[in-house]
Amino acid sequence: MSVCSNCGSPIPEEAKFCPVCGTPVPADPVVEEAVPAEPAAEEIPAPQEAPAAGWYQSADQQQTVPPAAPVYAAVKPAIGGIFDYYRKAFAVLVKKPIKLWGLSLLYLLISSLIASLGSFVPIISIPIVLVLALGFTGVLLRGYHSEEVHSVQLFEGFRKEEVVRNGAGMCWKELWMLIWAFVPVMNIIKAYAYCFVPYILLTDKEISATEALKKSMRMTDGCKGKLFGADVLCVLGFFLAMIVLVLLGRIPYIGWIFAIAAFLLYVAFVLFAPLFMGLVRTAIFEDVNAVHEE
Repeated sequence: MSVCSNCGSPIPEEAKFCPVCGTPVPADPVVEEAVPAEPAAEEIPAPQEAPAAGWYQSADQQQTVPPAAPVYAAVKPAIGGIFDYYRKAFAVLVKKPIKLWGLSLLYLLISSLIASLGSFVPIISIPIVLVLALGFTGVLLRGYHSEEVHSVQLFEGFRKEEVVRNGAGMCWKELWMLIWAFVPVMNIIKAYAYCFVPYILLTDKEISATEALKKSMRMTDGCKGKLFGADVLCVLGFFLAMIVLVLLGRIPYIGWIFAIAAFLLYVAFVLFAPLFMGLVRTAIFEDVNAVHEE
């Protein structure tokens, strides 16, 4: 639309004079030009900072990424080998051979006497023998840690404040072993799964009888094969040595020397094998217990 050059009023088309001020309309009317509006202050983009040296992403591409949390893989530390435990048990046995062997023999004699006298009332004799076995386990633990051992310690499990828990824990263990006794292979697996119960009852005074069995199953998870291998290797070694000595005993003239050696080996195995294997099992328990406490 054309506007008046004098007053700026709009002029209708084909008009020759301004309807407001009467100014003649020129041949080429002035056309109102659209003036671009100034942008609002808030629409003016802020100047961008120059990117830091060595950083090649633009400002709109930069994102703040929180550091990833560290991932810890559950790695179970490996325990020692069978011969390592043999060496540890032998080292303990060498330090106190007389005391440890004497207490082992005393334990066997007392438990055998109680079992024979209480054969008519097994409900009484069995818990007594089991708590006595718990006391002998305490002797093994003390001997393994180079502490003094005494015959009184065999009756440690009969303390007034602990006898009920100790008896219940040991009987609970034997009951489950009896249940699994009729399942081939599983009876052996469960026997090793429950073998740490007396150690747990002695070292953890707050644990209940049933929880001790569950904890033993958790602790032996992954090392039952090592416990079994330690026992089997000892027995196989004895039988192989006996076979060799018996065969050498057939040699004329000097065979009697090997026959005597076979007899002495048999006596030593009967007298010392339970003690030695108890120390081996104690060494394995201490190693596994240290791993579970980490």
